[in-house]
Amino acid sequence: MKVYIVLAHPERRSFNAALADVYRSTLEADGHHVRFRDLHTDGFNPLLTRTDFEGCGDGDLVQFPKAQSRAWSGNRTAADIAIEHNNLIWADAVILQFPLWLYGLPAMLKGWCERVLSEGVAHRPAENIWFENGGFSGTRIMLSLTTNGRRETYAHNGRHGSLDIILWPIANALRFSGFDLVEPFIAFDVVRVSDSDRREILGHAANRARSMLDLDLMPFHALTDYSANGVLKDDVQPATPGQQRPDNCVRC
Repeated sequence: MKVYIVLAHPERRSFNAALADVYRSTLEADGHHVRFRDLHTDGFNPLLTRTDFEGCGDGDLVQFPKAQSRAWSGNRTAADIAIEHNNLIWADAVILQFPLWLYGLPAMLKGWCERVLSEGVAHRPAENIWFENGGFSGTRIMLSLTTNGRRETYAHNGRHGSLDIILWPIANALRFSGFDLVEPFIAFDVVRVSDSDRREILGHAANRARSMLDLDLMPFHALTDYSANGVLKDDVQPATPGQQRPDNCVRC
């Protein structure tokens, strides 16, 4: 198995880094091939700007999806992004390791997604290259994240709300690019738990890494579940945290 691990935490001594290192060492010890990216240590630039694209004049309005697609089709993708594309194309599986900050991705990883999961290589909706047909279809990806809150506070009736719903926009964005998402690995309350608890979490992470190709996939609707206007067909029941019927939607 070929696995690409992406770490997004500014502190190299963080528990997030420890988790990423455990994934790496476990997989390598089992004979798998691993590529590793520490976005902060490696100085990755998370800002999507016009400087990513050749030939943009100061007065030009850059439409970024179109610019990304033209750069990809013309083999003019920015060098640092081309490296990431090659790593993702190479991989059978991807692990994204990050802390959940303000109910979302850290800015560094959000920027990585915006620059790397780009129009052209990852998705081309006009050609029906998206969701299960996306550019990275067949590649497994796992969100591995830490929280400062306790598990029960991320339940449907918890202070923070359902973690399934919190993670839905991230998961669906990855599915938009074709990835097959396995169930996320979540380390709760990492600031307050004991050292023995942290060691136990690292052990669970190692076991998760070994079973990447055997894990259940998160459910997503197929493109054929939707009508021509992009809405679930009347005879299709919602199967994800992101789709709801008006009668079970708290606020639509």
